[in-house]
Amino acid sequence: MQVVKRGSDGDSLRGMRAVAIALLLTACGGLGARPASGPELVGVVTFDARHPTPQGTSEALEERPARHVELAVLDATGRVLAEGRCDAEGRFRIEAPAGAARLRVAARVRVRGLDVAIARDAGGRETHVMEVPIDAAPAGGATAPEMRVHAVDETGDAGAFHVVDTLLRGLDAVHAWTGETLPPLFVYWVRGGTREWSFYRGERPAGSGRFALELLGGDPGQASVSDTDEHDEAIILHELGHFVMDRLTSDSSTGGMHPRGARIDPGVAWEEGRATWFALAVLGAPAYQDTIGVQPWGRLRVDEDLEAAEDPFPGMASETSVSKVLWDLSDGVEGLPDADDDGIALGAAPILEAMMAHAREPGAFPSLPSFLRHLGGGRVPEAELRAMLTATGEPADELLPGETLAWPRDLGLGESVTARLDGLSQPAPSGGPNLPITGLDANHTYRVRVERAGMLVVRMDIAGDGQAASRTDLDLELRDLDAELLADGRTESPREALARLVQPGWYIVKVRDGGRGNRAEYRLTVDVESL
Repeated sequence: MQVVKRGSDGDSLRGMRAVAIALLLTACGGLGARPASGPELVGVVTFDARHPTPQGTSEALEERPARHVELAVLDATGRVLAEGRCDAEGRFRIEAPAGAARLRVAARVRVRGLDVAIARDAGGRETHVMEVPIDAAPAGGATAPEMRVHAVDETGDAGAFHVVDTLLRGLDAVHAWTGETLPPLFVYWVRGGTREWSFYRGERPAGSGRFALELLGGDPGQASVSDTDEHDEAIILHELGHFVMDRLTSDSSTGGMHPRGARIDPGVAWEEGRATWFALAVLGAPAYQDTIGVQPWGRLRVDEDLEAAEDPFPGMASETSVSKVLWDLSDGVEGLPDADDDGIALGAAPILEAMMAHAREPGAFPSLPSFLRHLGGGRVPEAELRAMLTATGEPADELLPGETLAWPRDLGLGESVTARLDGLSQPAPSGGPNLPITGLDANHTYRVRVERAGMLVVRMDIAGDGQAASRTDLDLELRDLDAELLADGRTESPREALARLVQPGWYIVKVRDGGRGNRAEYRLTVDVESL
């Protein structure tokens, strides 16, 4: 999540292996021998993986190949003597010159134009590596010995390799669906590292062309009971989904909390819901699960089946509705099972392509209704969309609007609008818990079109003193169509005003709860003053 997990502590978990890297010299296996110009190392790299259970991630471990990860042969001083990488089965053949002492295996993959790595630091400077000793430099010949290198979960090495392999799976899916190869990406994950939440961090550092995710690493020394994400494939791919959408489509979310069961800002709901859809489309199953801890001491934080999940407040303000509707549009083709026979089966690739096309529309600031309008404009007849929504319990009238979208609301230059914002009432006026800042009732969104360069002036008059003490503190924001903040007004006063030099284009104005729960009427006016 921008906005959504386990550590290492030497817990005496049943069935967990002791910390070890096995170096077994056996026959070459399936590689076969070939003439060599010098000594070689031949072998395979694997890692431990776990899967979700109702009691946390599984106690049982699955051994998987470390596909395409990078290798280096080092001498006793750490000098690199030779470099290579594993193949799609985790196997490798790499030179081992005289003096070879250690094999370094990095949680980094650079293949098919992709570049993805797991970093031990938030800046992405230190790639996660493990090193194992080379017992003896092998001689070349007809039967090269095999080295088996296994990353175990107790050390945290397996987690790094599981994350990078899961990301590779997602990025390969994007390329298969769209033909696009995305920019370099790193993930900051380390046992005991990030402990607040998992995030897509955007370009880091700015201007570098390299993008970042951050995944929960759990509480130090609390592997069996704390929240960490290295084995939660749905969560890893959800965060990757934010990166994919940001690079290929658009971003209409201002970020922030998005608890299930709350009616939230439709832009936040859209971005969070479609990131979940992306994750499950890659996995090929509608089950969205997020674990805390390890079986039998753990639990599921989220356990949601998109084909069966009950949503008390469905619609454009529900991220569950977004992910369910997108799944129903996609499922019914090979690899995406359809359990509710919803009547539409487009597949994942057409849905992602439609998102890319929708983002290119002038003034697009997408939500679920605007996306369905885009689909209904040519790809899928509106009658079929309405039938699908009705059959799956979604509010068709809200999600298939007429000529005017309910969100964002268009506001012309020189015009004024009067409305009531409410982040205080419990339950919220639209239903569910109140949610200051990101709730549907606590966050109003307007779209403004500017046709000539000038000073865009936004004024808001509050019916009240605008003070937090009186619960009438409202804030004002000006953003671009990627939801990037351009200017804001966050004073405690009965009037907020913004002024910004702008070029022709579309802009977003937001009125938001200024704190922990406010409620007030306001009058909003926008205009452009000539330069």
